[in-house]
Amino acid sequence: MNKNAEAWVKALRSGKYKQGRGALRTGDMYCCLGVACELVGVKAEKPDDLIGPYGYDGIFFTLPVSVQKWLGVKTGNGTYEVEHALSSDNDVGKTFEAIADIIKSEPEGLFA
Repeated sequence: MNKNAEAWVKALRSGKYKQGRGALRTGDMYCCLGVACELVGVKAEKPDDLIGPYGYDGIFFTLPVSVQKWLGVKTGNGTYEVEHALSSDNDVGKTFEAIADIIKSEPEGLFA
């Protein structure tokens, strides 16, 4: 795990971000992957209707390639151990703390 991924774990545990589901960011609520986008400094693009999800580099539901590279993860949804993904963990209700623990454990397949 690189220093950027370590910063991501710290941010998830910080309590600074409200957890949301279904998109990288909706309003002031973030998916665990959206938190990473914020850390990189990718500009969040507001939706035209001001209600829908925000995009990062035109992407709304998975990590943009630039963020994947920054974190050193293999996939846009944070796939690990073949059948798991951080995006799914987030959307089924695992807390940011639990997701941070998963990232910190460096499960097989998550990092390049």
